Amino acid sequence: MMPSWGVRVRRGAVAGLVAGVAAAAVLWMFVEPVLEKAIALEDAGAGGHADAAGGHSHAHESGEAVTRLQQQIGGTLTVIIVSVLLGVAFAVVYARSRHRLPGANEVVRSVSLGAIAFFVVALGPAILVPANPPGVGDPGTVNTRTLTYLLAILLGVIVVGAAFAVHARLQERTATKARVRAQTALVAGTLAAAMLLLAPRVTEQAPAPVPSDLLWQFRSASLLQLAVMWLVMGLVLGLLEHRADGNSRARDRERSRPPVGV
Repeated sequence: MMPSWGVRVRRGAVAGLVAGVAAAAVLWMFVEPVLEKAIALEDAGAGGHADAAGGHSHAHESGEAVTRLQQQIGGTLTVIIVSVLLGVAFAVVYARSRHRLPGANEVVRSVSLGAIAFFVVALGPAILVPANPPGVGDPGTVNTRTLTYLLAILLGVIVVGAAFAVHARLQERTATKARVRAQTALVAGTLAAAMLLLAPRVTEQAPAPVPSDLLWQFRSASLLQLAVMWLVMGLVLGLLEHRADGNSRARDRERSRPPVGV
């Protein structure tokens, strides 16, 4: 018997919660140290400009409305809440697409979907619109960055859709599984590379006080955080689905057994 949508949503929420905690851990271990350095450089630059003008920085005049610790706590809670919501959406998508995903069991299929999600909503956008720490980026390019980010997601969806279509078409020709996978990967990889090369990019030069290695540390840590989130989400949902599937099979075997003494 197929599980109800309520059950699937709960599993997705659990997977999202665990993934959110894991992503928050990466945030504190890898992203926050880089953020602290970037904020220190930004404050130093702002203070320098203010002193040169014979005054004080705006932050010192008005006072901090939100402390850094409050920002960190708010960011952590945001990561977890967003991850839970994404986990629910992930479970719904998995329920509708699991029969098309590669893998011999629920765990592999769910992790495969996590990898696809990472490519579509994280890796592709990170290539076209790299993440920037505080103090980097022109406020005038916000609209351009947003539109390019949405375009990157759309291109990722097109690549994934094309890969599924090619995979289904090749299977109709009764080719071997290895050949089908290899040809599907080749088509998807070629299409993804072509789209990423032709798509517009948002490139912004970091200001002089921000070293290039700090910029790349922030981008790498941000990408690592997303990778961990999608990997853990796929793994946890797959384990939950696998356990539920095993329990369902066990109940079916119990029902199919003839009564004792018959």
